[in-house]
Amino acid sequence: MILILFIQFVIVITLVVTSRRRLEDALPFFCFFLVLMPLESRFVIPGLFDFNTMRVSLLTLLVLYITKGRPASSHEPLPLRRLMYLHIGWAICSALYSLSVATSAKQVLSQVLEYYLMYFLLVKIISEIETIYKIIYAMIMALAVCCLCALLESYAHWSILRIFPHNLWITYDGGIDPLYIELGRGLRVRSTFPHPILFGDALAMGIPLTLYLLSVWEKGRERFLLWMSLALMFWAIYKTSSRGPWIATGICLVLLFFTVRARVKKYLITIGVLALVVVLARPGIWQTINALYEASTDSTQPVGSSYLYRHALSDAVSNAVQKEPARALLGYGLGTFRQLGLDITFLGQTQRWYTCDDNWSAFLYETGYVGLILIGLLLFKPLVIALRSYWTLPRPGNQLSGVLFISLVGFYFLMLSVAAYSWGQQGYMNWILISLVVSHSRIAARKQLEESDNSDGGQDSTEEHDASIDEVEVTTVS
Repeated sequence: MILILFIQFVIVITLVVTSRRRLEDALPFFCFFLVLMPLESRFVIPGLFDFNTMRVSLLTLLVLYITKGRPASSHEPLPLRRLMYLHIGWAICSALYSLSVATSAKQVLSQVLEYYLMYFLLVKIISEIETIYKIIYAMIMALAVCCLCALLESYAHWSILRIFPHNLWITYDGGIDPLYIELGRGLRVRSTFPHPILFGDALAMGIPLTLYLLSVWEKGRERFLLWMSLALMFWAIYKTSSRGPWIATGICLVLLFFTVRARVKKYLITIGVLALVVVLARPGIWQTINALYEASTDSTQPVGSSYLYRHALSDAVSNAVQKEPARALLGYGLGTFRQLGLDITFLGQTQRWYTCDDNWSAFLYETGYVGLILIGLLLFKPLVIALRSYWTLPRPGNQLSGVLFISLVGFYFLMLSVAAYSWGQQGYMNWILISLVVSHSRIAARKQLEESDNSDGGQDSTEEHDASIDEVEVTTVS
C-alpha cells in the first residue's frame, strides 16, 4: 500500500508542478498517467468504491481547474453536452430499476460521470493545436512503456503487476500470478492492462497516431523515440495473440493509407516490406499466425468457439431485454452483467456467463434499447465532427481530424469483440481522443474565423497557419 500511496503522491505533485505556468501544460502528463497506470494501483474502500490512480489524476485536475481560474475557452458552449445529459439521466433511471442498485450506482459514477468529467476538463482547458499533439505524444510514450513491460512478460516471465499487493491482482489462474497463459496460445502479454485483448485494443488505437506524428514531426530525438515505440507496438500486438486487435490494426492502416499524408503511405509500404522479410526470416511467426487462424475456423476448439459464443451472447441479450417492456427500455442496470451474469445457451449447453464479449450487447442488456441508442449517438457524433473537419478544413490541417477518426473507428470495431468501453485504460483513451476531436474542430474553426476577419493577412496568412498546424513541433514529455 505504501507503493500505491507513493505513486498517487507523485502523480499529484507532477500535475501541480507542471500546471504552475498554465493548466494546459499539465494535460500531457495527465493523459500519460491515465494510459500507463493499471487498475491494480488502487485503494479499495470496502462497500463503496476503488480509489485508483485514474480517479486521483482526474480529481487533481478538477481541483486545479477550479482553483487556477478558467481559461477563456471555457466560456464556449460544450459540444455533446445535450447527449451527455440525456445519457446520464437514462443511466440513473436504469440504475434505479437495476437488479443491483448499488452496483449500477457505482457504474454510473465510474462509467458515465467519470468519462464525461474528463471530457469536460480537456475540452475546456485545451486552447492550442500544439497541446493536442503533445497529448497524443504522451499517450504514445505511455504505450511504449507498456510495451517495455510486455518485453519482461514475454522473455523474463515476470509481470510488472507483481509489484502491487497480491489481493489487488486481476488474474486468470485462480489468483496465482498476473501473467496470462492460455491453453493453446501460451503466454499472451497484457502489460498494465486487465487483459491481453484490451492491451491489443490500445495498441490498435495508438499505431495510427504514431504513424501520423512521424509524418509531421521533424525533430530528431523525438522521431527516434516514435520509431522505437512503433516497432515495440507492432511486436506487442503480435504477442497479445488477439485476433480482434490484429484485424482492427489492419483496418486502421488501410484507412490511413487512403486518407492521410503521402509520407505515411511510404511508411506503410516500408513497414509492409519489413514485415514480409521478418516473416520469411522467422517462419515460426507465420506458423503461429496460421495456427491461430486454423484454430479460429475450428468450432471444436476454444479459440474457434469464441466466435460462436458472441452470436449466442447477442441472441441471449436480445431475448433477456424482450422479456418485459420495462427491461427493453431500461435494461438491467449498469454493471449487472459482470456482477450477476446471464444464462446463455452455447454449444448445446445452457450455463451462466459473467463475461460480455460484445460491448454493444452489454449496452443493450444494461441500459435497454433507449440507452443503446443514446450511447451510440454519443460515441458516433465525434466521428461526424471529425469527418466534417476533415472535409472542410484546408489541407494539410485537416489530416489530424482524419487520423483521430480512424483511431476511434478502430476502437468502436473492437467493442464488438470485447467489453472494452469501461474496463481498462483504453476506455479513457477513447474519451481522450473524443476530446481531441472536439477541441481540434473548435480551435481550427476559430482560427479560420479570425483569419477571415483579418483583412491584412490575406491568402499568405492562411497558408502559413495551415502549415503551422501540420508541422507543429511537440516538446518531449519525458
